[in-house]
Amino acid sequence: MEKKNSSIKTKTIWVLSALCLALFILTAMNTGRLKSIERENEVQRQKYLSELCESLDSMTVSLNKSLCTSTAQMLHKNGNDLSRQAAVAKVSLSGITDESIITDEIFKFLSQAGDYALYLSQKEDFSVTEKEAEKLRALYRYSRYLSESFEQISSDYYAGRVAFTKKINNLLSQAENEGISFSEAFTDVQQTMGDYPTLLYDGPFADAVLNKKPLGLSGSEITVGEARKKAAEYLGCEERELKREADTQGAIELYCFSDGDRTAGITRKGGMLCYMTDSSYAGEATISAAEAIKRGKEYLKKTGFDKNVTETYYSTYDGICTVNYAYEADGIICYSDLIKVSISLETGEAVALDSRGWLMNHREREAEKSILSLPECRKILSPLLSVVSARLAFIPLENGREELCYEFHCKDSEGQESLVYINAVSGKEENILLLLYSDDGVLTK
Repeated sequence: MEKKNSSIKTKTIWVLSALCLALFILTAMNTGRLKSIERENEVQRQKYLSELCESLDSMTVSLNKSLCTSTAQMLHKNGNDLSRQAAVAKVSLSGITDESIITDEIFKFLSQAGDYALYLSQKEDFSVTEKEAEKLRALYRYSRYLSESFEQISSDYYAGRVAFTKKINNLLSQAENEGISFSEAFTDVQQTMGDYPTLLYDGPFADAVLNKKPLGLSGSEITVGEARKKAAEYLGCEERELKREADTQGAIELYCFSDGDRTAGITRKGGMLCYMTDSSYAGEATISAAEAIKRGKEYLKKTGFDKNVTETYYSTYDGICTVNYAYEADGIICYSDLIKVSISLETGEAVALDSRGWLMNHREREAEKSILSLPECRKILSPLLSVVSARLAFIPLENGREELCYEFHCKDSEGQESLVYINAVSGKEENILLLLYSDDGVLTK
């Protein structure tokens, strides 16, 4: 009996030892994989840090050159260079650290640097005033500061004084950071950039555009309970089935709710539907794009967008037809007042809505009393184009403003169709869009 118990104990010890050994080997393998992933991430961050330092240095050089030039052509070239260098800097900075800790001032600076130089180069009767030159000098100083700061951070990193992440040592412990974290090193830079000044001009990244207030919101603020009731109505479910999600802050403040695969954002002011999404799969199509466009309009009326809208362009992808609807008043299309609705071609139901364009821009407009006639603007068109149709439209410009234009639907000798926009007041050619037709819809480029 004792021998039998001893045998059982021996076997148990062997089994436990084998399990411990297997666990040790498995843990060692996992630790090795984690270290390998950590090394790969470290190498990638090193690459981003190098590209960030290089792009910021190039931006500083380009801004310095912009202060030295006296011609629009060179300023335009520098502006294009700055835009390209800033784009690289944005990607690199986002690759190094979590975007959520990067302040708006840094991204705003990176956006405005090249844009402001391009804005100056495109002025009629080119000249740079002292005030404009001072703004360029301010951009140059901030660029130089950022460049020098990240060069120092890079130097500290390679000297072991700054670390991106903690290093994995072994199963039971982690090594202490070899210095401070990148986020901590970044704090001083953030604080200085917090003094970045407001830059007033007419470019797409101007403060007046970035800080634009929503024009399509009206009414008083609603409560969470009122928003929940509206969300349930728009999603077609019971209020008790809704889950409260984190509210959205910004230009349009939202109460957010979800019901399984579906989500909805209700504006705090006025209780309007800002967005709706349904991530469920769309199967084989049972309705046409034309029917989807019709059902999209019906859904807009159900969700409170019952003003006169007209479909402009649409596209289909993976069984979903997405239609752009724009506000129309007195025969004039207002392209800024845009709502996108996606319809499942299988069920005919709405699976997405995005009304941010409408909420930011919708208002009643007054057309200019004295405008050029249609024949006068038609003469401005290229003689290589033949006109298919024409109508008036308010179109958005990059500087955040909009202009009343004649929209000429044209065709060239090769059959390429385009939309040419001629300013109805000044006669200036504001924009040209190419129309692209396919089995999946009509798009512009």
